[in-house]
Amino acid sequence: MELLRPDQIIPLAVFLAALGALWVYVLRNRERLSARMGRGRRLRVVETAALGPADRAMILSLDDREFLIVKLKGAAPMLHPLRAAHGPEEAA
Repeated sequence: MELLRPDQIIPLAVFLAALGALWVYVLRNRERLSARMGRGRRLRVVETAALGPADRAMILSLDDREFLIVKLKGAAPMLHPLRAAHGPEEAA
């Protein structure tokens, strides 16, 4: 009894080759692809920090405003508005 027959190996090889080609394409074009996927979104996660095993602090940007969200285990998430979001030239 054969483990793999030729009629099974050929489709598997074609699938793995296509998967490898797609992986190489994504690696070479990751900046362009990520910019395209993020276009038109109003809400984005600026930064996330783990405060503990189940606790997180996040900075979210919505339009031109930033918010600090602290999520603690067993407590309701806390929202604190921060300053308006600045570009790199205005951050001084």
